[in-house]
Amino acid sequence: MHWQGKNLEVEVLFSAAGLATQVLVRAGSIYLLFDTGDGTLRDLLTRNIPPQKLTAVFITHGHADHMAGLYALLGYLRAEDHKGRFWVCYPRGACEVEEVLAAFQHCHNSTMPYELVCRPLDDGETVNFGEVQVQAKKVLHWHSIKGQPLAPAPALGYRLTFQNEVFAITGDTAFFPGLADLIKDADIALIEATLDDDAPLEQRCLIHLTQQKAQMLARLAKNALFIHSAQPHS
Repeated sequence: MHWQGKNLEVEVLFSAAGLATQVLVRAGSIYLLFDTGDGTLRDLLTRNIPPQKLTAVFITHGHADHMAGLYALLGYLRAEDHKGRFWVCYPRGACEVEEVLAAFQHCHNSTMPYELVCRPLDDGETVNFGEVQVQAKKVLHWHSIKGQPLAPAPALGYRLTFQNEVFAITGDTAFFPGLADLIKDADIALIEATLDDDAPLEQRCLIHLTQQKAQMLARLAKNALFIHSAQPHS
């Protein structure tokens, strides 16, 4: 799936619930990746997008289908002698992301050709890359096994602004009123639409959006794409 605005370009490299999600955003000369599920490196290279072009990745939460490709991406940049800074931004307290970053640094800190910037984010915090501003927005997503909720997961959506255009991505989230602020008036919103409308109540309340709720939220944006469904999008 692909969307082209006046100043922003968005490409869903791959997205399927439980497998992987990775979304590339081009804002002028800035390339940002939202989530790094399994296969991220493959998906970039098969589209002839050098990973060295990336300035940063923004991870929505620590579940494997959203960050399992992070180590491979970091390792590729090291092996290719990447220079400069590379940012990894993620929800504060996402232990899965923190442990991957710590393991990579433990193994390779003494031979790193680039500076790895690890940036945990809280609700409302912003990160700027020139004219590109990315704001973190807390969302509602629980850890679960086979759809059974276990405990709240640190999880964020993101709202990017560049030259008067806005991109928003929900990440994984159940419905709650604050999602309107994340999505409202976005030029393009990527909204997870994981559940059928008759999914169990605990899943609808704590884990994911239903297709009906996703469609309702999409009406708040100027354009919308639905991702993270049971069928892969690429």
